[in-house]
Amino acid sequence: MSKNESFHWQAVRNMCLDPSARDYDLTTLSDTLREIIDEIGSDEFPDCIANAVEKAIFSPDEGALLLGVATYSTDDEGACILRVLDHWLEIGTDELRVELALSQDTFPFRSRAQRVAVLTVIAKRFPKFADMCRYLIEASRD
Repeated sequence: MSKNESFHWQAVRNMCLDPSARDYDLTTLSDTLREIIDEIGSDEFPDCIANAVEKAIFSPDEGALLLGVATYSTDDEGACILRVLDHWLEIGTDELRVELALSQDTFPFRSRAQRVAVLTVIAKRFPKFADMCRYLIEASRD
């Protein structure tokens, strides 16, 4: 993580995720994440968040929140970010990245067949995610 990236995450924490703050400012968070995405690229952003969670800069819940807000803050309505999250699920070996990908308020993959195939593997590999995988499969019946 670069020094500049570390500064960004501290700014996000101070301005937007400070637990002592009186108000949660979604607009400020979205604007800040948009600036970071403009600098590093939306295809790199999810891995930067995951790396920040691995370094305990953010909790997994905070990382999931940041990815979710970033998804709605990009010009492509999060398409690039969601492709990265789908890729994490396809690879399916990094528990943190799987957790972050499953924590979004979206159904992974455009294709239901692919969703079923990938999430079935994830559920077997990571039993703690089995209920979420089952929900995402069953709730998205076409």
